[in-house]
Amino acid sequence: MKYVFLFLMVIAGLTIFCLPNAYSDFAQNSKYLVDVSGYVSGNQSIFDSTIALQLTAGSTSGSTTQTTLDNGLVTIADTHYLNSGTWQTSILRDGKYFIIQGDAQDQNGNVIHLNLFGRIINSNQDGSIYSVTGKITGSETMKVIYSAKIISANTVTTKPTTVPTTVPATPTPTIQQTSSGNQVSVSIVYGASDINNQVHFTPSSLQVDTGTTIVWTNNDSVPHRIMSGIAKVISTDSSPSFTPDGKIDSGVIAPGSSFSYTITEFDRTKILDSKIAQRYNIPPEQTLGDITFFDPTYSFMIGVISPIIPPPSGSGIVQMSIAQGASNPNNGQFLSPTNILIAAGQTVEFVNNDSVPHQLQSGNTITNTYGGAKGSAPTKQLQFTPDGILDTGILSPGQHFRVTITKTGTIQVFDPLATWINGVVVSSSTTSTTPITPIQISIALGSSLSKGAATQQTFNQYNSYYYPDTIQVVPGTPIIWINNDSIAHTILSGVSTQKNDNPFTPDGIIASGPIAPGQTFSVIINGTGIIRFYDPQYTWMNGVIISQPQTQSVTIGAPSHNSALH
Repeated sequence: MKYVFLFLMVIAGLTIFCLPNAYSDFAQNSKYLVDVSGYVSGNQSIFDSTIALQLTAGSTSGSTTQTTLDNGLVTIADTHYLNSGTWQTSILRDGKYFIIQGDAQDQNGNVIHLNLFGRIINSNQDGSIYSVTGKITGSETMKVIYSAKIISANTVTTKPTTVPTTVPATPTPTIQQTSSGNQVSVSIVYGASDINNQVHFTPSSLQVDTGTTIVWTNNDSVPHRIMSGIAKVISTDSSPSFTPDGKIDSGVIAPGSSFSYTITEFDRTKILDSKIAQRYNIPPEQTLGDITFFDPTYSFMIGVISPIIPPPSGSGIVQMSIAQGASNPNNGQFLSPTNILIAAGQTVEFVNNDSVPHQLQSGNTITNTYGGAKGSAPTKQLQFTPDGILDTGILSPGQHFRVTITKTGTIQVFDPLATWINGVVVSSSTTSTTPITPIQISIALGSSLSKGAATQQTFNQYNSYYYPDTIQVVPGTPIIWINNDSIAHTILSGVSTQKNDNPFTPDGIIASGPIAPGQTFSVIINGTGIIRFYDPQYTWMNGVIISQPQTQSVTIGAPSHNSALH
């Protein structure tokens, strides 16, 4: 295609009336997703076409807001063009109009120039709808017939931590939570690499639902690695042997660093080794589909992730007991069970079966560093920060405390004076929902070798290194990269810098670490927006994820009619 520039036609004598106001102002530094669809018409052909742009609002002068293009993808008859060079994007007259001008390039180096003008036709709390006119020029000039939607974009890849709120105390306190998203923290404790330390992970046994993100934080003084696999144990007291299953592999986690993994499925054809179940006090009904994680360097460091068993209906009491001897960190069993699942509205009873007093609170894990004596290394100690949601007070031996939890979410509980005593309470809705099917992206064999002409290896291109290399999803979709190449690859997300020597700047949304051949990496896209992903070592390997809400079709200007709903 020829590199051709045409300018937007001047719209003269435009009368400003009967135009709806934009639902809200474009806030500075906020991101917006422009979703454009329709047709382009050339001399002899008409093609389907879509455009997805992510903009960041800048300064406002009068009624005009200048914006910056973060990412853009233009599709014409199944040919993809990525944004290149500098674009001009402006929101005019307080959101009533917009102008978009810029270049985009396909994988063969062909360039098109967009010159679009949008005029608002409707607006509500979900966003604004525009009619779009203008031209796209390349080897020929094509008129456009588009409609566009602009909505707020907030790209997030992992499910947010549930934020609970407290309800005034009653004889049986009630806890309410405002979000169904789940994230559970696991601490690799200080001294975990010592086989004589009976506590290596806290908690070491989790019961979660699919879609839960597990975050391991290395609070030890040496690096660790988290892998999942099939365990074989000779006796309850012996260290197990593992065969990695390729589901989880963190790579090296340096001291102070974290690794997260979102549980997308449980293989319910596999059963947890009974000796590991016995060691971690996991009842037989919770051993189907369990995921065992471990550190391959220190095979005595093991933990278990169990699938949630659907909670019973009704409002019965579910019990969590502080075990006899729990005050001794070498006891190995502290809470029984360490994780409990309840239905929203059920009551949890905490019972102290130990011979000394205990207290359980809810909170978040932290690690404090203490300076040792002169010449000695500082020490670290795992602690919790109470969040004020739950507090049993002092429970003497034999005493109990009850609390009712009314909504869904995850609460971590601990003893503030004996932090190795900790567990998880998961409140789950009894209403089942159909999970979103994950989308798989294959890293192709030989992807580390660039293909084609030099123009195919530039920073603003993507090629057949990922299958598919462009995907459109709805918020909440799990995305799984499978490394089918013969060498390791890394997946990062970032913004194009338009520089050949350093084509992308990581934005921190996606960061996989090394993905070994045959292994996978997954994230969940919870928000809306456009994400460019790439391999930082082989930057010609890059692709696009577009996350948009599910489309609802509407007819504008249709005759009125009556409809009966049944």
